[in-house]
Amino acid sequence: MQVLDKTQVEAISRALKEPGWVLEKRLKALEAFARLPYPSKKDEAWRYTDLSEAPLEQEVETPKGRRLSRDGLPELVKRRLEKTDVSGFLVFVGPDLVYAEVPEELSAKGLVFTSLAEALKTHPGKVEATLFRGVYVEDKFAAENSAFFTHGAFLYVPAGLEVEKPLGVFKVLEGGKASAGRSLIFLEDNAKAAYIEEYLSLDLPPTLHLSATEMVLRPGARLRHAHVQTLGDGVWHFHRQRALLERDAALNDLVVNLGGRYARSEVASELLGPGAESEMLGLYFGHGLQHFDHYTLQHHVEHHTRSDLLYKGAVKDEARAVFSGLIKLERGAQKTDAYQANRNLILSPTARVDSIPQLEIGANDVRCTHGSTTAPVDEMQLFYLQSRGLPRSLAQELLVKAHLADVLNRIPLKALRAHLEAVIEEKVRI
Repeated sequence: MQVLDKTQVEAISRALKEPGWVLEKRLKALEAFARLPYPSKKDEAWRYTDLSEAPLEQEVETPKGRRLSRDGLPELVKRRLEKTDVSGFLVFVGPDLVYAEVPEELSAKGLVFTSLAEALKTHPGKVEATLFRGVYVEDKFAAENSAFFTHGAFLYVPAGLEVEKPLGVFKVLEGGKASAGRSLIFLEDNAKAAYIEEYLSLDLPPTLHLSATEMVLRPGARLRHAHVQTLGDGVWHFHRQRALLERDAALNDLVVNLGGRYARSEVASELLGPGAESEMLGLYFGHGLQHFDHYTLQHHVEHHTRSDLLYKGAVKDEARAVFSGLIKLERGAQKTDAYQANRNLILSPTARVDSIPQLEIGANDVRCTHGSTTAPVDEMQLFYLQSRGLPRSLAQELLVKAHLADVLNRIPLKALRAHLEAVIEEKVRI
C-alpha cells in the first residue's frame, strides 16, 4: 500500500510549480491527516456508515500535463456538452486540465476561469486570499484533500459583473488511483454567476475520490452552484463544501448524488453578514448497494439572515441513504428565518433511510422550523395508476418523479434540470 507522506506532498507541489506558501499549507494539512483517525461507526457523524471496504490511503494520481482537442474529449463529456447550456467550461481527465473554453468577452471584463495551478501563477493574490478559508483540516478526509490535491478549478468574478449563462467544470475519473481535486469560487461585491461542477466516470475498480468546494461571496454577490455526481460503480466519493456569505450575499446551492458505490456530501453555508440568504437543495436516488450520506449545516452568525433547505431522495433494492442536518444560530443571530426539510421515498422493503434533523439555537427572536418524512410507496396510488392501464414499473416511475419534483422545479438551470430528469428516469427503470 502506498504511504501518503511528505515526499509525495512535495512531489505534487513541485510538479504543479506552486509557491512556497501553498506547500507550507499542504504540509500542515499532512500533519493533521497523520494525526487524525479515520472515522468509524463509533463516531456520531459516521454511525450509519461502514468504511471497511473503502479504498482508504490509495495512491494519489500525479499530473501528466495532458491536453486534448475538443474532438478528442472523452465520450462522457462530449455527450454532456451536446445537452448543456454552459457558456464556458473546463474539462479535467484525472488530474489534468485537458481542455478549456472561456468566452473572451468575459475575460476582457476581468473574469478568471482556469485551473488552480494556473491561477496561482497569474492571480496569486486572489487565490491566497481565499484558498483553504472554507475547507482545510476539519476532518481526516478534508486534511487529506488539502495535503494531496492534484488539480482544481478557480473562478473569480469581479465586482458588479453579472454572468448570465452558467460556467461548467466536467471531471472524468480514470480509476486505479485516488483522485483529489478542489473548486475555489470567489465573487466580489454585487457579482453574479452560475457554476456547475459535474463528476463522471464509467464503472471502475474500487477508487477513492476526494473533492472540496470553497465559495467566498462578498457583499451583495449572488451565486447559483450545482455539484452533480453520476460516477460509475466502484467509486467512493467524499465531498466537502463550505460557502462564506457576507452582507446581503445570496447562494442557491444544489447537491446531486446519483452514482458511485458510496457518496458522502458535507455541505455548509456560513451566513456571516446581515441580509445573507442561502437556499440549499439536495437530490439523491440510490439503487443496488449504493449508500449516500448527506450532512448539512445552516450556520447563522449574524442577524437578519435566512436559510431554506430541502433535500429529497428515493432508495430501492438494498440502497441506503442518510440525512443529518443542523440549523445552528449564534447569540447575535436575531431575526433569523431558517427552514429545513428532508423527504424520503422507500421503493423496496430492503432499502433504508435514516434522517436526523437538528436545531441548535442561541438567539431568542427567531423563526426556525424543521421536518422529516420517510415512507414507502403508497400502494393505493400504485393501484390507481395500474387500474388506468399503466404497468407497475411505469407507475412507480411517475410517483418517484412526482416525489422529486419539488426540488427539480426549484432548479433554475433548465438544461441541468432536463439532464437530471433523464438520469433519474433511467435509474428508476434499472
